[in-house]
Amino acid sequence: MVNAYADLATLKSASLLNVPDDAHDGRLLGLLEAASRRIEGYCDRSFAAVHAERRFDGTGRAALAVPDLIAVAALRVRGAAGEWANWPSGHWLPYPLNAAPAEPGGRPYTRIMLSSDTIRRFPLSRAGVAVTGIWGYGSVREDTGLQVAGGSPVAVDDAAVSVSPANGIVSAGHTIRIDDEDMYATGGGTATLTVRRGVNGTPAAAHAAAAAVWVYRYPDAVTEACLRQAAAWWRERQSAPFAPPAGNNPADADGIDPTARALLEPFRRRAAALGV
Repeated sequence: MVNAYADLATLKSASLLNVPDDAHDGRLLGLLEAASRRIEGYCDRSFAAVHAERRFDGTGRAALAVPDLIAVAALRVRGAAGEWANWPSGHWLPYPLNAAPAEPGGRPYTRIMLSSDTIRRFPLSRAGVAVTGIWGYGSVREDTGLQVAGGSPVAVDDAAVSVSPANGIVSAGHTIRIDDEDMYATGGGTATLTVRRGVNGTPAAAHAAAAAVWVYRYPDAVTEACLRQAAAWWRERQSAPFAPPAGNNPADADGIDPTARALLEPFRRRAAALGV
C-alpha cells in the first residue's frame, strides 16, 4: 500500500523544513511514505481505509474478533459441505456500537456480534468466515470544495486530474476520493493533480466533469507524528541520528522521533485479531 499520513506542502512549509523549491520533492514525499509505514509498524495498525475481503476462522461463538474495521459490505459463511452463504445484515452488528469510525474522533470496530435468534454462533471452521468491507482505523473525508474541471472529465487510465477552482488544498501525499475511487496524489498543483489511480482496493473508473473531490483526513496526532518523523530524517543529513531512549525496547523505538512516539502512544495496539 502506498499512501502518506501527511502532505508534502505542509512538510516543506516554514513551520517545518522551510524548503522553498521543488528540487527534493521526490525524496521528501518518499520520507513521508516511509514515516507512514514506520507509524503503522509502531502502532500495529493502518490508518488508511482499505477496501478488501478478509477471511477468518469460525469461532463457534456469537462474537468474531476482527482487525480494525470501518464498515461491512457483506458477510459470508462456509457450510459443512463447503458451500458459501451470505448472511443478511440484520443477523449481525459491528461492535462497539458507538465506535463511529467514519467520524472525526471515532474509533474502529473490533468485533462482529450475532444479533439473530435463528443464527446463534459462527460455525467452527478454518477460514470459513469471509468479511467484505473497509478496513483500517477510520475513514474521515473532507469536502475540499473542488470539482473535476469542466471540459476535463477523467478517463479510467488518466494519470492527472484537472480541478476547479485552482487550489492550494490538495498536495502531494494526500489521498483523495472522487465518486467511488481513491487516488493518491504524487504531485500537487493549483489546477492539475498527478495521481496514482485505484488505490486502497478501489477500482479505477471514469469521472465526469463537476464530480466532487474529497480528501482523507487522519487523526491529528498521527499526521503530526508523520511530519515530525519525516522532518527528523531529513535533518539527519546534517547531524547525527537520535538514539532510542534508555530503557525502551529498541525494536519498538529505534529510529522514531521521541515526540512522534509520544503522539502515537494512544494509538498503539498490543494485540491484534488474526485473519487468514
